[in-house]
Amino acid sequence: MNRAYVFAIFMALLWMGVKYFSWVMGIFTFGSSGPYVLVNMFLLTVTVAIGLYLLKRQELNPGNLLMDIKKGVSCGMIYTLLVSGFIYIFYAKIHPEYNQYQLRKSAELLAKPENIEKIRAKNAELKSKSDQEIRGLLRQQDEMIYSANFTFVLSLLGLTLYSIFNSIFIALIFRRVLFRAR
Repeated sequence: MNRAYVFAIFMALLWMGVKYFSWVMGIFTFGSSGPYVLVNMFLLTVTVAIGLYLLKRQELNPGNLLMDIKKGVSCGMIYTLLVSGFIYIFYAKIHPEYNQYQLRKSAELLAKPENIEKIRAKNAELKSKSDQEIRGLLRQQDEMIYSANFTFVLSLLGLTLYSIFNSIFIALIFRRVLFRAR
């Protein structure tokens, strides 16, 4: 297997290890997932950059920009698939209490009448609905959003787009700086 693809697998395993280790140590219980998202984005950027660099160093004939983008995306997609799969497993099997916690927090917010009034004021379609109908609609929406399936699909789409944009920008930078024709 190519070293660039092994590196992508290693970086995905590194992120999985960070996420799981922090959960085991009690760092990630019901807090914000923001730091993990930032680490995920950083590791994906490093994966695309190093993977593209390794693949470019192996090629005999310099390819065009589209081939460089394709090489970057190929490394990024390996990372994306592994990490998104782990995210599904993490929220479905390892720590499903997190989704239940988010649903409880949402239900607590919906229990306050002033929050219902704010929601009703922001959405014209809800003006004629009762408080119970609004709570029911929002509860259904929250159950969908806080499911492991939705989190998997959202992470897969988000990381795919991020991988594509990273590949474009990194390929452009590499072509202008590292691998320019002299």
